[in-house]
Amino acid sequence: MVAISDGEHVRELELEDEQAELDFVFGKFPVGWREPIEGEDLSTLLPHHTKKRKKGMEEVVQIPAQYEGLCANDSVVMILGGSGDRLAFALSRQGEKVGAKIFRIPGFKLASHRREADKKKDHVELARIFVEKPELYYEVSPADRDKIRVAELHRARRDTQVDRIACEQRLRQRLIGTIFLSEEGGYPEGTVADEFDKLKANDTILATLTKEERQRETELRTAIQKVPIWQEFFAPMKGCGEVIAAGLISTIGDIRMFDSAAKLKAFCGVHVLTDGRFPRKRTGSSANWNPRARQALYLLGQQFVYRADSEWGKKLREYKVKFRTKYPEPVIGENGKKRYTDMHIHKMAIWRTLTKFVERLHKEWKRLDTGDAQKKTEAA
Repeated sequence: MVAISDGEHVRELELEDEQAELDFVFGKFPVGWREPIEGEDLSTLLPHHTKKRKKGMEEVVQIPAQYEGLCANDSVVMILGGSGDRLAFALSRQGEKVGAKIFRIPGFKLASHRREADKKKDHVELARIFVEKPELYYEVSPADRDKIRVAELHRARRDTQVDRIACEQRLRQRLIGTIFLSEEGGYPEGTVADEFDKLKANDTILATLTKEERQRETELRTAIQKVPIWQEFFAPMKGCGEVIAAGLISTIGDIRMFDSAAKLKAFCGVHVLTDGRFPRKRTGSSANWNPRARQALYLLGQQFVYRADSEWGKKLREYKVKFRTKYPEPVIGENGKKRYTDMHIHKMAIWRTLTKFVERLHKEWKRLDTGDAQKKTEAA
């Protein structure tokens, strides 16, 4: 939904799909229709901008009488993050060409200033709040577009990885079925694993998916090099490569959506519950953290284990010592399970280290964003 305000009147538009959004970005969204004049040249019209009497027929009965969309000197306001990232990227890129600016507001700020109880009217509220309190909004910059691109490429890489793994699983099941259901009943020359390796090496579909996954990963590694939080924070860190960092950056999206480290920790699932326990999936409770952020942190934690001499590897070992000092011997809990075993202490240390890591990440990311904003203000 789009609300267009000229200061006195507000008009509302509905962009039904991605094609309509793209038309709006380029100022080609039809908002009025008319009958074509006899002999009028319709070749310049986009095919989806003509209405025909019936599908498959050539007779055009209506064409656009008026267009709407991004124009010079426009200020476009949107919610920060979520499914609007692609549209924000396209509007920002086109805005630089036509002289328009794109602004976004974190959801928690919109919620605190929303008058309408009905969220379906958020597009109207966004415009009103921008007029009254423009300082609540952040302008979309090329650096913001770089972060959106990383998120998009990380999603593409993840999708191809899922497809490749699914293909491997299908091949393995087909191989096992072929062996067990063979009428000859012959024993394979090698192990099932050996036969599976041969099958994978000669399967063209798997080879194509593997190649695509590598290509998407290369694109992702290239894109993340432009993001300041990678350059300043993740790149110098031992054990944190582009893919793991991209998993965190793309999932968090924009640090301005989290006004405190506590909220970021809760989003990532590395906070401490009110009863002092660490959050995990338990019977009768819901996991209200983001699983992808937590998965990315888990992979990072494994790197801290492997790199014991790194900064965070040393912190992990310090926590293991502290926890073992506090709990020198395993104990039997009320449910009969052992607690504070060596493995339990090890996991506790990993997640406590990751909690501290997220606190540092929030602090440094906020610092970088504040520094960029200050530079823009000084330049203006």
